[in-house]
Amino acid sequence: MKSVPRAVASVTLLIGHSIAALSLPLAALIHPSHQEQTPAIEYQQLNAIHKAEVKTRVGQLIQSASTRDRAWAAYLIGEYGLKEFAPALIELLNPNSLDPEWETDFVYRAVLDSLIRLRVSAPSDSLAPLYKRFPAQTLIILARTPSENSEALLSIAEEPGREVCWVAACNLLAERKAPGFAAFLLKRVKIKVNIAVSERGNIMFGSDGLSCGFTCGLFHVPDGLPPTAYYKLTFAPIREAVVVAPGAHPIFYERKVIETDRIEPECTSNADVSAGRDWYCLEYLAVLLGQSASEVELQETYSKSIAWSGIERYKVDVISIRELVIGNFERLKKRCIERNLLSQAEAEALRPNLIITVNDIRKNKTPQLPEIPGVAKVSSP
Repeated sequence: MKSVPRAVASVTLLIGHSIAALSLPLAALIHPSHQEQTPAIEYQQLNAIHKAEVKTRVGQLIQSASTRDRAWAAYLIGEYGLKEFAPALIELLNPNSLDPEWETDFVYRAVLDSLIRLRVSAPSDSLAPLYKRFPAQTLIILARTPSENSEALLSIAEEPGREVCWVAACNLLAERKAPGFAAFLLKRVKIKVNIAVSERGNIMFGSDGLSCGFTCGLFHVPDGLPPTAYYKLTFAPIREAVVVAPGAHPIFYERKVIETDRIEPECTSNADVSAGRDWYCLEYLAVLLGQSASEVELQETYSKSIAWSGIERYKVDVISIRELVIGNFERLKKRCIERNLLSQAEAEALRPNLIITVNDIRKNKTPQLPEIPGVAKVSSP
């Protein structure tokens, strides 16, 4: 027996998985085997007929009260490129339109996947409630129109954790020079001032590194549901990864499809760049100003060493260092105002977030270091 044409077999297999979709017998979808020899123009007509049948099925499934039927409808829309159903897909993102069942997640996954495959944008107010459950998919869709979604992206950037999402959001905001982004960066950046006090004042400082790893779980698609795609954002340009947020630290996404009734590992990056966020903030400010990071006068970390020569001199030295850093911060604010990146009202509300720590490493710690407001003291043996 000759094989059925691939397009015919495909739609038969896909629709055959969903019982609710089978209002017509499978035989109605399978044409005689002699059509394998159909000329090209007739084969195109055959494909058009089957696409029309899929559209009919999708129209029925998407109106169904069954969560699984809706998942199949959303899946088929993306699989067959049925862009005319995009408004119906977006409607399915409304949490009030679906029953609160565990299967609802598979509907959302299918909807988001189809929106990505169709390269269709969706309103940020529809996507925002789904970010915590589906951060990668949400960011990919928001990245389609970052100018229109700057508020949603700023909201993502303000959340703790999910470092890869934070970098992706900031890349998109920096690229568009989004209003409010410069103020966010200046408010967010923590400026660490480490001062060592010794007899000689010639102490060297080290630096922290970046840790990285992966968190893995299991992803299972139960029988009766369509093949399901999951997405992962990554810092690494792995094979077949797609750029979602270009920039100094580009972010990529990877898509993997899990077939029905299969269990696969699902891993997400837990790279910890929280220690590097302050440096990243300065890099993004440099991008906004059209400079390199080394040209930005403000630094993420200041390491100073002073020689002990009495209480009064110690106070003068520490306060002088603090004023130097504040001056650098104020000059950076002024430049942002001059480039229309920061409003006067935003600038007036911003104060440098200083973390000043003095480490007393004197062999003779008498007298004790005096108290200075806003300055923490530690003592090394």
